[in-house]
Amino acid sequence: MLKETMQNYSFIPTDENTLASIDKKYKEYKEYEDSEFKSNSNVYRRYKFKDGSSITVYKDAYKHGKKLRNGKVYMYGRNEDYQEFREKDMSGNNRPIEEAKADSPLIADLNFNHKIIGSDETGKGEPFKYLVVTAAYTNGTDDIKKYIKMGIDDSKETPNKIQKIGEEVTGVHSWNELLGKLNNKALFVTDCSVTKIITNKEYNKRCPEENVNDILKKAHLEVLKEVSKQHPDSKIVVDNFYDKNELAIRNFKEELSFGASSIDPNHIFVTTKADSKIMAVSLASVISTYICNLGCEYVQEILDNIKENSAENLLLPLNSPGAKTLAEFFSKLRPDSLEDFVNKHAKKRFGNVEVALSMIKQGGSL
Repeated sequence: MLKETMQNYSFIPTDENTLASIDKKYKEYKEYEDSEFKSNSNVYRRYKFKDGSSITVYKDAYKHGKKLRNGKVYMYGRNEDYQEFREKDMSGNNRPIEEAKADSPLIADLNFNHKIIGSDETGKGEPFKYLVVTAAYTNGTDDIKKYIKMGIDDSKETPNKIQKIGEEVTGVHSWNELLGKLNNKALFVTDCSVTKIITNKEYNKRCPEENVNDILKKAHLEVLKEVSKQHPDSKIVVDNFYDKNELAIRNFKEELSFGASSIDPNHIFVTTKADSKIMAVSLASVISTYICNLGCEYVQEILDNIKENSAENLLLPLNSPGAKTLAEFFSKLRPDSLEDFVNKHAKKRFGNVEVALSMIKQGGSL
């Protein structure tokens, strides 16, 4: 088997029909089964193939009697199988997106039988990443099959695919190329999506008058309404950035349905983990992540020109670095460039950023 085909894939949920189909097809390769669910193992079944690929079925996860997550089917190197069973899962499963959620539409009905606009964002919780919000559109079966083949619905399980898919879907390869394609509303538009970018310079200007959810709400509303103009009568699915704030979710739906766009409020769904179940949201997630990564590459290029020691390989701290790590990072920038860098490229009101800058200031470097 070629190396590039040995990818990890997964799909949710592990319904009985899909599991029965897998077991019927590969029963002779089954090396493990916890048929009575008596062991403490989180594995239900495992199939091992001669070429080194495998299929592992994980159980639903519980803690103190509360369900934490649905079971998953992981396919290692089973690319053709993944596509076959993923399509079967999506076309045959009629359970809600989120269990016990009143406004959760059905996976099969939404993905295959309706025009869908989905939105998702990235960069919310990291000090150096820009906020990027994308709304994307899918038009039923043909789009779903095309994007499954590309691997879009599973990009978070296979992050190495993000760059390849992002380049293919957006047609841009660098931050400067992206900036050159923004329209007169400062939006990036493709045939299937609209993206809003909030740089950290803009974020810093808008805080503290607006919190991050206020900023995200306006961005989601803007891109969703833009896509809805091109694809009216679509159902809309938004990955929930409000957590359990039902009042905020209700207000968001009302604002989205109000105005010239005339979006039916009954066709708007805000649900958690939508990117793992609704292809339009998965597509929006991939585009947002790819553009956010381009922004990080751009900031890294700036960083290379303002570091104190030109010979040092100074990398931008990603994810959620602690205050000490940030202070050490800031201390390696040229003192005359630090304040400008923070104002333009860091979310300076993040707690750890504020603490780190205070540590630097006390040390006499700012």
